[in-house]
Amino acid sequence: RIALHEAGVQFDDVRLGFADFKQAKSEGKYATGLPLMELPSGASVTQSIAMVRYAGKLGSLYPTDPEQALVVDEVMDVAHDALGKCPQDPDDNVKKTKREEYAAGKLKDFMNLLSERLSRSGGPFYGGDKLTVGDLVVTYFLVGMISSGDFDHVDKSYVDTWPNLVALEKAVTEHAVVAAWYASRA
Repeated sequence: RIALHEAGVQFDDVRLGFADFKQAKSEGKYATGLPLMELPSGASVTQSIAMVRYAGKLGSLYPTDPEQALVVDEVMDVAHDALGKCPQDPDDNVKKTKREEYAAGKLKDFMNLLSERLSRSGGPFYGGDKLTVGDLVVTYFLVGMISSGDFDHVDKSYVDTWPNLVALEKAVTEHAVVAAWYASRA
């Protein structure tokens, strides 16, 4: 949404509550889940990272340099993998144990990689001094989810181990592009 707004694209920001989504699913809608984006051509697409990449290309948040674009794609995919590989279990005690093990192992590997890529860029963003969709994805899909306490059984102070990722979250949330999006919704 932030990338579409930055690109000047007018769109309907439709959000479904859980009850409405559950009802729609029972009617056969959203077979692959949400999000869903309807394109100007009338076609619909799913997959949040693909949508972010598309929106970034419409504006200035996706690099035109192939190597920089590859790094942005990498960090978006790593953030997505960090969530997608996160253990689930219907038993909350088992889930807690699995999440704690995940945080100490594979999640730490993902966070180390994200931190290293950010350090390599010179920061504060993955594009150096330029905000990209990669910064938005890493911040809102992963770092912010953990630091807000919304990542079950991973302490919100977990991200403090990577000061540059903490600084990334701050730089993203304070960036003029992000502020303009939130101001447009007020």
